Amino acid sequence: MRNWLWSFALVSTVAMTAHAAWVQQAEIRVKAHDHEFHAVRVESTDCNVRYKLSFSAPESAYPAGKSRYYQFHARIRFHSGKSITSLIFANPGAGERVYERVYDTTTEGCWARDTQKLLGVDVEACRGRGCVPAAFDAAP
Repeated sequence: MRNWLWSFALVSTVAMTAHAAWVQQAEIRVKAHDHEFHAVRVESTDCNVRYKLSFSAPESAYPAGKSRYYQFHARIRFHSGKSITSLIFANPGAGERVYERVYDTTTEGCWARDTQKLLGVDVEACRGRGCVPAAFDAAP
């Protein structure tokens, strides 16, 4: 299920000192299998980018007495053409969730040291244990 972010509201951009070069966060609206991804935050430290994706998993997707399990992955895109594709992450129940990881850009020329501006977030999803969300197209 392809879900593109068409409108992107940038909430803040903050230049930081040597340890954290930049921080950005934004409210987003991306839906995948009725799960709504509503916020993204990225923060660089040297060659690393820590990212957080906040989303809501609806009760209706997890009916009582039935086993429901969803798998997701996300791509965070920047105006520079750089992007971060998350690992596949699972969600077994309803509620507010935050997926958080660190992405190391060392092997890509340490691009996290340069201030990046958020462009958008894409999410792919599938339902069922062992399912694999569709791959992202090379060019969104």
